[in-house]
Amino acid sequence: METYDFAIGWTETERKEDLFINTLESECKLRKLSFISISDKSLDTLTSKIKKGDLKIKFYFDMASETYKPNDNFIQFAYCLKDSGTRIVADPDNVKAAADKAITHFDLISSRVPVPHTVMIRNWESTRRLTEDEKKRLGFPFVIKPARGYAQKGVKIIDEQRPLKDVADARKIAKGDNFLLQEFIEPQALDGSLAWFRVFHVFGEIIPCWWHPETKAYRQVTLKEIDDYQLMPLVRITAEIARIARVDFFSCEIAISKKNKKFVVIDYMNDQCAVDPQSEYKDGVPDDLVIHMAERIVEKAWQYIKGKYTLTYRALWFPRIKVKDEDV
Repeated sequence: METYDFAIGWTETERKEDLFINTLESECKLRKLSFISISDKSLDTLTSKIKKGDLKIKFYFDMASETYKPNDNFIQFAYCLKDSGTRIVADPDNVKAAADKAITHFDLISSRVPVPHTVMIRNWESTRRLTEDEKKRLGFPFVIKPARGYAQKGVKIIDEQRPLKDVADARKIAKGDNFLLQEFIEPQALDGSLAWFRVFHVFGEIIPCWWHPETKAYRQVTLKEIDDYQLMPLVRITAEIARIARVDFFSCEIAISKKNKKFVVIDYMNDQCAVDPQSEYKDGVPDDLVIHMAERIVEKAWQYIKGKYTLTYRALWFPRIKVKDEDV
């Protein structure tokens, strides 16, 4: 039987020199794990081999499937692997529930995770009208987002009193989906930086980054900033989302509201996180962080394959401190 220890589903195979993929592959080589990057061109052949018992993949890292599209080739491949006993990150069934904001929203509320005030519009409520109290609590502007949307698809900021029309317009983009109408959160400024964060969760390790909602620019939060600005709620909130979602690798967006100085979760759970390096893309993730995440993923794959996989702690990872020559 042909066997691979580590496989990744990856749609951008034309990019030969990718920092994330190259680091995954080199880390696998270091740990003597066989590695394969899987494109859509090879799915039919690999699926046939798996079903015949001619191929076994021990650990599969899914960066390609469309969770809510049952005819998507990569999601069908993920379920083929799951049925054959492969360890999948992230498990498609866990993602299907956790990525649906219409489900996760209420799980977060039950766990006392702070979320924006929200009015849920179900897909069958084509003529749903907001009550005066709902309008007052949402305020203007407010945000419309599809429950199963990602990468800001279908998200609209509404600054005029025409919610029915805007929901109708949004439904053209996300047909059959539920929609969340949420209060608009204006972030507090902390010494010139907007208090808006994208936090990564990588197998129990929590990595907070400053993230600008307009420029999409990342900068990793330092230990000193955690202390200066009292940012530990970022860690507690992300850890609670991880407990609820049961997804090992994801990111979330958290802001500090200018209105009441409280932390609030803006975007609940995004699997298949952005891994484009900052050295190549203005809105990319810091290179050190891309490398670190790839290293940790392979480390956890190795532990799983060797029967040593455990997750009994939460940890923080901070950027390396740049030391000047004169300080040495």
